[in-house]
Amino acid sequence: MRYWSLILLVGAATGWAASLPANTEAASRWESDGRSLFLACEFKQAARAFEKALAAEPASAHLYFWVGKSYARLAEISSPLSAPRNARAAQRGLEQAVAIDPRNQEYLRELFDFYVDSPQWFGGGLERAAALLERIGSEDPGAEVRLAHLADSREEYRGAEWWMRRATLRTAAVAGYLVPQR
Repeated sequence: MRYWSLILLVGAATGWAASLPANTEAASRWESDGRSLFLACEFKQAARAFEKALAAEPASAHLYFWVGKSYARLAEISSPLSAPRNARAAQRGLEQAVAIDPRNQEYLRELFDFYVDSPQWFGGGLERAAALLERIGSEDPGAEVRLAHLADSREEYRGAEWWMRRATLRTAAVAGYLVPQR
């Protein structure tokens, strides 16, 4: 199964996988199973189900996203021996999802969180996260929170506090518009 996943990742990156006929019914069935398993916190089985869906529909950004997300959660809970392998699979899946659909904010945010929360030797890195944050943009509703998270990871606590205060004030201002005035 690993070899097919690698072939599909390389194929999607080079573009020949897009010319393969998609079996959307099978992909949909495997994706549904994968989402159910993910919600049940069965991340290993979820990743396998999403990989099978990806085999049926190899140019799907959202399937790469779910493969990456499943492996990221699996890396968080797996043993120290298997965590690096799962983290690399998560990175490949999330980066491929962003490569296929570079404007999808959800994919960009998940990849950002992966970069910030993962050690550099697991595929993460604060420089990568900072570069990705520029792509996410300041219009993102959680931009201040992400900047605070990045500053906190860099141990720049004053900057992290400043960004969190700004995020809190923005949230309070938005909430003020939602509360009926007397």
